[in-house]
Amino acid sequence: MKDALPKANARRRRLPSLSVIIWIALFLGLTLSSARIVLISADSDAAWHRRFGDWMIEHHAIVRSDDFLHTQHGTIITRDWLSEVIYAAAARAFGWSGFALVAAALIATIFWLLHHQLLAEGCDVILATALVLAAMLACSVQWLARAFLFTHLLTLVFAWQLRWFQQGRIPTWRIFLLLPLMILWVNLHGAFVIGLMLLAMYASGSAIDALRRTSSWTQPMILGALLLLGAAASLVNPNGWRLHAQIFNFLQSHELAGITTGFASPNFHTVGPEGFSLLLFLLAVVLLVVRPRLTTTEVLLVGGWGYFALLSARNIPIFALVVTPLLGQWITGFLKANQLAWWSRLYYQRVDRIPPTDPVANAVMVVAVIVCLTLVLAKPTIAGGPPLLVTDFPPDRYPTDVVGYLRNHPTAIRDEMFNHLDWGGYLEYAWPEQKPFIDSRFVFYGVDFTREFLTVNRANAGWELVFAKYHVGWTLLPPQHPLNQILRLDPGWQFVFSNYQAVVYSRRS
Repeated sequence: MKDALPKANARRRRLPSLSVIIWIALFLGLTLSSARIVLISADSDAAWHRRFGDWMIEHHAIVRSDDFLHTQHGTIITRDWLSEVIYAAAARAFGWSGFALVAAALIATIFWLLHHQLLAEGCDVILATALVLAAMLACSVQWLARAFLFTHLLTLVFAWQLRWFQQGRIPTWRIFLLLPLMILWVNLHGAFVIGLMLLAMYASGSAIDALRRTSSWTQPMILGALLLLGAAASLVNPNGWRLHAQIFNFLQSHELAGITTGFASPNFHTVGPEGFSLLLFLLAVVLLVVRPRLTTTEVLLVGGWGYFALLSARNIPIFALVVTPLLGQWITGFLKANQLAWWSRLYYQRVDRIPPTDPVANAVMVVAVIVCLTLVLAKPTIAGGPPLLVTDFPPDRYPTDVVGYLRNHPTAIRDEMFNHLDWGGYLEYAWPEQKPFIDSRFVFYGVDFTREFLTVNRANAGWELVFAKYHVGWTLLPPQHPLNQILRLDPGWQFVFSNYQAVVYSRRS
């Protein structure tokens, strides 16, 4: 028996930890299942992100003017340039498989770190895993190959380090490492404001506690200085303060934010928000049963991000990543105080004498998975067999056949197009010779152009004036679009092509 334990220990040290197993399971699950197609083509945003990234790689410059739509000209504010370059570089190396690999790696890393954080804070391994699974379900509404995945990762890191600093678990100098991360964040995605909001919540909570004389002024002074320095660091981007002004103008405009699906309030009658509902239910149970003594900062975090998540579905993952460690802390404290963690004792009686897994074994396992999967997905000529990931957008969601027909019949259309909003990014990538009327970048357009688009899209009076202003000579719209019914009866327009996906009308010459 004495010889058996060292052998068991040696065998276990060669196995990955549970946190790494979560990483591997998520990475493989997202890249080897049908989820990999959803990552890319759930909407056409991935296409215009790749178009922008390809342009920047080819020209070795950051996009400064909008030449991708025929309706937009002049200087634009570049918001997600670094993430677009990363995604586009992966796509240039591995095709659309590169997009899936980058997105899957980001998602897997987020929940690997969250699980590791919960365990490091003393959360039971079974409880930590259950909470991470609940957080996964809540965050899955935004599991797409987009720039905001970088925001989710950096939100977790910011909230983690700020929490540990407030608890005295890390030295003061380490919290200032968030400053270079802020510079990285502001160039990766426009939601860097979340980092500043987290800093403001922790600084405000610490200051209120100091005013109530429940803590010293050291932490609020440090956090206040960090907030000011973080705001200054966020100016290190290609657009300076103009980026902040644009984001502020977009968020305060109900017309612009309201038309963007991700900024709408969650609809609890649909499939997406079940994970959010589960977290809200769990939070309510914990607050009613456990009745934790919340600090001022915890009140700000739970109340603030709960409100923002109810206001906009885009904030649901932020709420999940910020609140999950709090739930782990409160539930763990309750179980220990009431001696209810009996399953943990049963588990640890079997493994408490086994040493932790070697970090080198974890790293080797992760690298091996990435290399093997990259070979299979992106280089089928090396690994054998066809690629496992489609290389284009699925024809049941995008007008691929229509684009093919119009390419072969260029005289069937004239002047500029008016397109379906959800197809704008796809058209920019798949047919760059024909510039779309619009894509999903409402943050850049302003209220006036958005109103013009809505006038046409809803077939309201005045749509002819918008067409005349932008020299629109043909339309590419879904069969059920209301404008098709008007054009069908208008003698100035003629039918060109249709299938189950789209209908094309052209102005008569």
